[in-house]
Amino acid sequence: MTARARRTNRERRGESQERILDAAEALFARSGFNGVSTKDIGQAADVDPSLLHYYFDTKAGLYLAVIARRAGYVNTVRRQALESYAADAGPGISVAGVVRTYVESTFELARQGDEGYLSYLTVIAQMNSTPAGGIPGLEGTPFDEVVQLFVDLLRRASPASNDADLYWFYHMLSGAITLSWARTGRIDKLSNGQCRSTDFEAIADHMIAVFSHGLDR
Repeated sequence: MTARARRTNRERRGESQERILDAAEALFARSGFNGVSTKDIGQAADVDPSLLHYYFDTKAGLYLAVIARRAGYVNTVRRQALESYAADAGPGISVAGVVRTYVESTFELARQGDEGYLSYLTVIAQMNSTPAGGIPGLEGTPFDEVVQLFVDLLRRASPASNDADLYWFYHMLSGAITLSWARTGRIDKLSNGQCRSTDFEAIADHMIAVFSHGLDR
């Protein structure tokens, strides 16, 4: 029988950091940044809370690490979808096509149903509604570059729209996405169960239908 390889210190540190990030992500999603203490996170991750400060310095630093951990993949999914659509559409690019591509790629992770990503999206929803300065170090987001690509494609698709129109359009769409990612359950109660805040397929379909002609004049 082959002896089990001993983990290196680096591997053990990496595992501890992942447990902390997983625990923090779930707790932030449930209770928000201000509703969670480093002690809570340490207990959930089964590590000494001092490790949180060792690895991430502050609770805000840990929050930013939670945001950053999955941001690269989320950005890649959306950027590749938008760039592929723009290349295929060429001069036939349309607002409806840009919106459909952005919304479908945005909800791709949610539709997969992975609890980690669902918690992550809830954290992003909270972040998007946090006032400037509400969380130390959160002056911008890792998603701003892809948002600018989305706006650039809208500009190509709707050259008659001025920049203010385009950014207001994104603002409204982002608000709808954020509310949907938060999964508050309010639509479930309002509709007496006809609509479900976890039905991401229906949410994406209706969002595309509503926003596809949002820049029409």
